[in-house]
Amino acid sequence: MVLRFSIGWFFFVGLWWTVQKSIRSAHPAWWLLSSLLVRMTVTIAGFYLVVSHEMANASLLRLLICLFGFICARLITARLVAKMTARLDTPVQQVAVIEQLNPHEGSQHAP
Repeated sequence: MVLRFSIGWFFFVGLWWTVQKSIRSAHPAWWLLSSLLVRMTVTIAGFYLVVSHEMANASLLRLLICLFGFICARLITARLVAKMTARLDTPVQQVAVIEQLNPHEGSQHAP
């Protein structure tokens, strides 16, 4: 069950990390496309390994268990990310994050 969960965890944490990197990048499309290819390759390879492991007659059951672990990983990752971003609910913290993302934008209002 750990492998099944870790496939989903890798996919969704990788997605969150990619979005964070692409926001700060000069080439966000490159980050999103390359991450998608890596995440999908690892996920499909992981599903294939789980389904083809040992008994071929139980492959459908293994696939369903793998999908269940994948969905559980999504739900857990979504809750963790929501808790991490809940700290940005105050306007002061939001401004601080925006200034970190765009450090030169605030200096345009020079006298």
